Amino acid sequence: MFAGVRSTVATSAVAAVLPLWAMQAPAPQIQNGRVETRATTSIDQALAGIAGPDPVWAFWRVPILDGERGPCSQWYYGDREPMIRGDILDSGMSGNIASNTRPQITPPTGPVPLEGGTGLLVLVRVVDGRVERMRTLGDDCPIDANGRTVYSLTGVTPAESLRYLETFTRPDASSDRLSANAHRELAQSALGAIRRHRDPAADAILDRIATSDNDTEMRRQAASALAASRGAHGFATVKRLVDTEKNPDMRRSFVTSLGQTREAGTVEALRGLTRDLDPKIRAEAVYYLALRGGTAVVPEIRSFIDKETDQNVKQRAVRGLARLPLDEAVPLLIQLARTSTDPVVRKESVSSLGQTRDPRALAFLEELVKR
Repeated sequence: MFAGVRSTVATSAVAAVLPLWAMQAPAPQIQNGRVETRATTSIDQALAGIAGPDPVWAFWRVPILDGERGPCSQWYYGDREPMIRGDILDSGMSGNIASNTRPQITPPTGPVPLEGGTGLLVLVRVVDGRVERMRTLGDDCPIDANGRTVYSLTGVTPAESLRYLETFTRPDASSDRLSANAHRELAQSALGAIRRHRDPAADAILDRIATSDNDTEMRRQAASALAASRGAHGFATVKRLVDTEKNPDMRRSFVTSLGQTREAGTVEALRGLTRDLDPKIRAEAVYYLALRGGTAVVPEIRSFIDKETDQNVKQRAVRGLARLPLDEAVPLLIQLARTSTDPVVRKESVSSLGQTRDPRALAFLEELVKR
């Protein structure tokens, strides 16, 4: 099937449970190890069947969200050696693989594909029947198995994958065998995998976490995932969170998430928040208004800066303008530095110009030094 790997497959059983998209997908690029296939419709049962005292890795594949590319590392070892794209199965684990260990991966031959894979691999490390680590990789990412046997769970539907992953995000998912940090890492890994599922059912899970979870960090991450990846649904949920949240810090983080969306109503929603009573909300809103509104909103942000009384809000407004394309941002910042009567605005404009390293900005800064 692929170099250095032996696969055990019960062809007729697998074909009976595999969905069409999985049957058409290429085999995962696992090297330096052995792959054994288990046809199943239940992740819990499959993992129970392979569990033992020694650690084992298993994975299943689901369709990845449109426009998303699954994670995959890139390794560089100087100009004389080519870049290696891929991951080591146990990388980053204490006592196993050092973070700078070179993966034993044979680069693919033939034309380089212009687009990434269409599937997401969810990988779990199981000891004594319990998951102690979870990873997600793109199905086009070469994997160095480091001599291990890896179990491929075929027949897992997106619905079953989401059901299983959600169990790690619930408060009752704790285990006496794992530390609090390990529990949190598993929950965050599961949330990251859920975010990348193409299945719309992922929206409801992220909604639940963002709106009702007791863990504030999980709420923040779920809101960020909704805003960045879940389109119109994500925008609607995050906007509702901004409108209803009572905790000022959480509400501010939701405004930051709202600024990540690119839906049709994003600019108008941010524009309304620039009039909020909380200056920290106004600061986040005006910053992202510049990013999402672009050139069209520059006049109103200039007017906003003139009328605003909070110094931090003014600074964020200037920083937002500095994130525009350089041909727009540099002349605008120079003008603010020259003409603004507000010392906070002038100082922030000069600071932002220095960070651009643009020749026009450097020439202006030299002019200031010579004065």
